[in-house]
Amino acid sequence: MPHPPGNPDERARASDAARRALLGLARDRGAEFITRPMFTDSEIAIRDLDPLDGARAARDIELGARHAARDYIRQAREAGRSWGQIGRALGIATDADAGHAGTAVAEAAYSYAAGTPHTETAERYGWSFLWRCRSCDQAISDRGLTGGPADDEPGHAGDCSRLAAAVAEWNAGWEAEP
Repeated sequence: MPHPPGNPDERARASDAARRALLGLARDRGAEFITRPMFTDSEIAIRDLDPLDGARAARDIELGARHAARDYIRQAREAGRSWGQIGRALGIATDADAGHAGTAVAEAAYSYAAGTPHTETAERYGWSFLWRCRSCDQAISDRGLTGGPADDEPGHAGDCSRLAAAVAEWNAGWEAEP
């Protein structure tokens, strides 16, 4: 990663790229462009999207980006990356993200990936994030960070080396506690 995720210049470049993408998406759909004041009471006019067309294109880009982010998060979990590593890569900061106040970076990353626990599906089947373990080639229904890898990652084969290593690391962390 060339710049820290919270770098203001990087965020500005990302915002500009997103705006160009949504303008291109709307233009490709035949959206209406209008002329409007640059800001309230400005005599300078700019060409922009009709506000509803712009909002729709922005929402579509947002949902597409979130889908892509979840795919990359799935790949990161499959590659053995932790929820803490994923959270830091996403630029999640403790108490800095709306909806994640008071949660640790790893917990906020899991919540971002798994979505809200208050959906009908999550309430019926359990709140989880699915990925495939590269060590045992099994589908894992990751439950986040609640009781340790043995409880949080059901689906591993009984002889899975990745799970065994994660459990050993977890246990070592508890043994190091005073």
